[in-house]
Amino acid sequence: MKNRLLFVPVLLLSFPLALAQAPSGPISFAFDRTTFPVWDFTGAYQFDQQVVGVGAISDLSFAVYLTHDLAGRLRGTGTTMLSLGQDVVAANFVLNGSVSLGGNATRAIFTVSLSGDDLIAGQYRKFSIHLTYNLRVDPNPANPAAWIPLVRGSPVGGSVRVSGLGGAKVIPGANFAVALPPGVDGAWSVDMSILPLSKLGGTATIVIDSSAAPDRSIIETGTRTLSANLLGAYKPSQTFSQVLLTGLFGSRPATLQLSFYNGASAPARVLGKLLGQTVRQ
Repeated sequence: MKNRLLFVPVLLLSFPLALAQAPSGPISFAFDRTTFPVWDFTGAYQFDQQVVGVGAISDLSFAVYLTHDLAGRLRGTGTTMLSLGQDVVAANFVLNGSVSLGGNATRAIFTVSLSGDDLIAGQYRKFSIHLTYNLRVDPNPANPAAWIPLVRGSPVGGSVRVSGLGGAKVIPGANFAVALPPGVDGAWSVDMSILPLSKLGGTATIVIDSSAAPDRSIIETGTRTLSANLLGAYKPSQTFSQVLLTGLFGSRPATLQLSFYNGASAPARVLGKLLGQTVRQ
């Protein structure tokens, strides 16, 4: 009985000691294209490709602004200036698509439809254009951030129809690439504020590099911040923590699991889903 009574205060003293070793306060990790990027593709894009089969019209160029939502969907709608050979016309556009995979293998698949009625080849003509893009991010961190063709298959296909001139097909042309907007570089970070209670708790923010808002200068950059709840566990014997970040209202469905040792500059494991991309390291 005496030995049992002595064991009780020793056991109680061991709990504060274990909790004292648990991570607490601010802890941050940063990632980029050389580690595991996350892309926010929101921004303005310029597309240039070739046309085969409509008289003197041999090229097609236009710019659109698209948004990348929390689930990974790509959307855009509005009016743009469309270059068809020697003519520049106003066109309505609709863009729909999504991103998939993740990291330096992230793919963007979307369609763009453009239509209008403007002066082409000396006459007012109706036109309609339907394009499909199947692209990936350039996996080489030494190159400027851009969408490039897949290893196999055409990066762009579609058709052009102009009244009085007939139809044609669209091809990508040589060295096809689409530059990502300034600031869209794949870099992101996790900032956690941890409370070492009986289990780990707290909050976190996930900050992703992105382009500037439309009302800002095109050379400016910005960030996108996701807010998350934090829950986790700690193993005192290994000074090892595992936490789950779950997007709060306005940041769903973002999820991220992190496993890390106390004092480590990088996590031992990362797994989750951000902006429709699988994060796995």
